[in-house]
Amino acid sequence: MLNYICRMKKANNRILFLLPLYILGFLFKQASAQPFSPFNGLEIKDTSSNYSFTISGHFYGASTNASTFPASSILANIDTLNGLKPLFLFCLGDMFMDVNDNIISNYKRSLFGKLKMPLFNSVGNHDVSNNNMYEKVFGSTYYYFNKTTELFIVLNTEINDGSIKDAQFEMLQKALLKANEFQVRNIFIFSHRPVWAEQHPEYSKLFRENTRTALGKNNYVDDIEPLLSKLASEKNVFWISGSMGNGPASFFWDRDKRTNINYMQTAIRDLPRDAVLQVNIVNGNVRFKGISLTGQNIEPIESYSVQYWQKTLPPEQKFNYRLLPLIIFQTVKSKSFLFGIAFSLFVILIVKLVLRWKRKK
Repeated sequence: MLNYICRMKKANNRILFLLPLYILGFLFKQASAQPFSPFNGLEIKDTSSNYSFTISGHFYGASTNASTFPASSILANIDTLNGLKPLFLFCLGDMFMDVNDNIISNYKRSLFGKLKMPLFNSVGNHDVSNNNMYEKVFGSTYYYFNKTTELFIVLNTEINDGSIKDAQFEMLQKALLKANEFQVRNIFIFSHRPVWAEQHPEYSKLFRENTRTALGKNNYVDDIEPLLSKLASEKNVFWISGSMGNGPASFFWDRDKRTNINYMQTAIRDLPRDAVLQVNIVNGNVRFKGISLTGQNIEPIESYSVQYWQKTLPPEQKFNYRLLPLIIFQTVKSKSFLFGIAFSLFVILIVKLVLRWKRKK
């Protein structure tokens, strides 16, 4: 009887010791459950630790695409995308030119229904331009999930004009805590805007045609970068964005020597350069491979560095004071200037009338 009681006490102590671990494991599993695609209903399936996924941005292609269908380079390569057999396909924003019933219907029959892998998206400005219809139809625009040694964080860089604040910032903090608690080796952050580039001395001039923060500064440097740089000393951190204008290639990659964070961009613009990024995970090790959608040769991803992009920038021209009279003449002659003068005079007139009326009272 005494032996039985001792065994029961040991069993109870073991249960009490393991219970917090079970609870933590359950909560992590619930918080980061493998999601279903809101576009084709497919689920990220549990497989081995070796797998791949495919990424690109701007699925609607060129800004002139008024067809209400995805980019032609995407539609022509559905078999290619399926043949890669990725765990999932991720669009890095601007999947749609706009979001309305007609466009959604056309995307469903031309793209969503033909993909054999789950499709996800980190929204861009075009995706959320129609009274939050995107969120009403497809659900949350920021979330996170895990897969073996990887943590995936999806951000909405449109909510606060490029800043990650409020509930989204809390979600980001919670996700990064999970990376510390569990055996995460690689952190992937997906966003549309390269918010990390705007205040970076080397990157800020490279993506001039992107949507930028209206007031010139977001909270990346102050609030986000410190969180990531701490993790980047022990884990691989990749922030991959998908807002690229008419740049020289479909890829950009650089490892910031100061923070050890990997910054990347990739997007489709219905141009000969169009390509997707294949990410291969083998025993926790990450390898990138560019796959052309047009048959062009793709260099190793590391080739599309800051130096590569800087070579394509137009040379900065010094101000020529001899052109000052011409610039003044063109400015005064422009409709915008004349409208501004007329509006200013109108405001002055209104103010004078209001002041005169107050004096009479």
